[in-house]
Amino acid sequence: MKNWVQSIKMGKILAPIFSVGAIAYSITATAQPAPGPQFSPNINLQVQRTSGSCPQTVGLWWIGLPYEGGAEHTVVANTTAFADKAQLVASTDQRFVEFVAPLRSNYASCVGQARSPQYRFYNVEFKNKKAYFRVDLRNMTEPGRQITYKTVATSRPYVRWAIAN
Repeated sequence: MKNWVQSIKMGKILAPIFSVGAIAYSITATAQPAPGPQFSPNINLQVQRTSGSCPQTVGLWWIGLPYEGGAEHTVVANTTAFADKAQLVASTDQRFVEFVAPLRSNYASCVGQARSPQYRFYNVEFKNKKAYFRVDLRNMTEPGRQITYKTVATSRPYVRWAIAN
C-alpha cells in the first residue's frame, strides 16, 4: 500500500511536468517562424540605373523612436531581394558604416545607385557585381549623431543610430 501511495504522489508531481513538456514540444515542432521580417519594407529607394540589369527599388525597414532630447533609429536594408549575404566592411568614427553583398547573377551587370534627398543618410551603390549599403551621418548638422550598433542580421545590413542633444 505504501508503494502505491508513493506512486500516486509521484504521478501527481510528474504529470504536469510531462504535460507542459509535451505541449512545449508540440508548439516548437509546429510553429517554426520563417526567417527574416514578415512584412514589407516601409521605405523604398528608387534605383537610378546607369547600365546593366538592376532592381527597381531597394527596400528599407526603418523605425525611429523619439525620446526627450533626441531619437534612436533602426534600419535594415532588404539586400536579400537582389544579393547574397551582406558583410560589414567599413566603419569610421561612429558616423559611417558600409556593408557589401555580392549581387545575384540576374543583377550582376547592374551599375547604379539608390538614394533619396529625404533619406540622405542611406545610400546603396551597385558596381563591380556588388551592392554597397551605407549609412553616412558625417554630413548631417544635427548634434550628437552617432552609430550605436551595426551587424548583419538574417543576411541583411542592420544599423542602429541616434541623435541626441
